[in-house]
Amino acid sequence: MRYSGWHLLGTARMGDDPATSVVDRWNKAHDVPNLYVVDGSCFVTSGGVNPTSTICALALRAADHIVETRFQQHVPA
Repeated sequence: MRYSGWHLLGTARMGDDPATSVVDRWNKAHDVPNLYVVDGSCFVTSGGVNPTSTICALALRAADHIVETRFQQHVPA
């Protein structure tokens, strides 16, 4: 596997509980207002196939959510 490509995964686990995860179901950080993590770091692990399509789908899903909730977003003064 020396010449294989690698995808960076982990470090920002997705979940509903801020005690056990970094981002929520929309990839929004629990502890940092208006921070969305839209890469492979929300995965705890990966299967045996390339995760790029799933990463793209999650990023598009997060973008749709940002647009839909743009008027409810808290903007720090």
